[in-house]
Amino acid sequence: LRYGIPDYKLEKWVLDRRIDQMTAEGVKFERNTAIGEDLSVRYLKKSYDVILLTMGAGEPRDLPVPGRDLKGIHFALEYLTENNRVISGELTEEQRTINAKDKVVLVIGGGDTGADCVGTANRQGAKKVYQFEIMPKPQVWEDYTNPNWPYWPNILRTSTSHEEGCERDWSIQTKGFTGKDGVLQQGSFSRVAWQKVEGSSSPKMVEVPGSEFSLKVDLVFLAMGFVHVQHSKFLDELGIEFDQRGNIKFDKNYATTVPGVFTAGDAGTGASLVVRGIYHGRQAAEAIDQYLRK
Repeated sequence: LRYGIPDYKLEKWVLDRRIDQMTAEGVKFERNTAIGEDLSVRYLKKSYDVILLTMGAGEPRDLPVPGRDLKGIHFALEYLTENNRVISGELTEEQRTINAKDKVVLVIGGGDTGADCVGTANRQGAKKVYQFEIMPKPQVWEDYTNPNWPYWPNILRTSTSHEEGCERDWSIQTKGFTGKDGVLQQGSFSRVAWQKVEGSSSPKMVEVPGSEFSLKVDLVFLAMGFVHVQHSKFLDELGIEFDQRGNIKFDKNYATTVPGVFTAGDAGTGASLVVRGIYHGRQAAEAIDQYLRK
């Protein structure tokens, strides 16, 4: 919330107010503490009856294409985090390493994080902002019937960030990047079609012949989601097991395979929305309360 969401969507005084409220209720926050480094696993197990893991799904989905390592290509959260730290005063403007001012910016990924990058780039004074998504363009609300009700409808969503200035395109595959002296200059792309496969609910992606095109860009932000919790030395020392997707394995009571260790939110389910994390936090709190009463 503090570093991943821009201030124009969530002013941080709202977050500080809630932290102050929780502090007044008796919660003790140990800030600027790297678990597993500043505090050992042995210390945690000795000091607490229960450990709840809520570090989120911080491993971003990468884009393994030629030229990926060129200077100017960044993960979305890297960009958003630095900008939030500059705005909050944690970093000075001189310490900023990623600035979209007067740059041609491409955001790859059509979700909320991508939209946050669009809005941030516009506020920094980007010359031009593009946003590419590999999936097909969703239907607009007026034409949509939701066959999956009550689940969230897959419709075209246009945020205020898009309205501020952004050229969007769908069914675009990134094929690679080129540059000069290690610095990004251009991206190569092609259009794709999504074909239905008999007997399968998942469509097949097929490149459209002759659809290749290139685009001159100065900055690229990868906003293609997060794959799972970051597999750290701390989790290994704790003895945590992961599921097939790389998330922390847990049962219906939010308990991991390690006695006295629970998880909640994206660390166990994979990347989702804040509201789902809040829900799981409440459910896990109830499960922990029952565990401690045994």
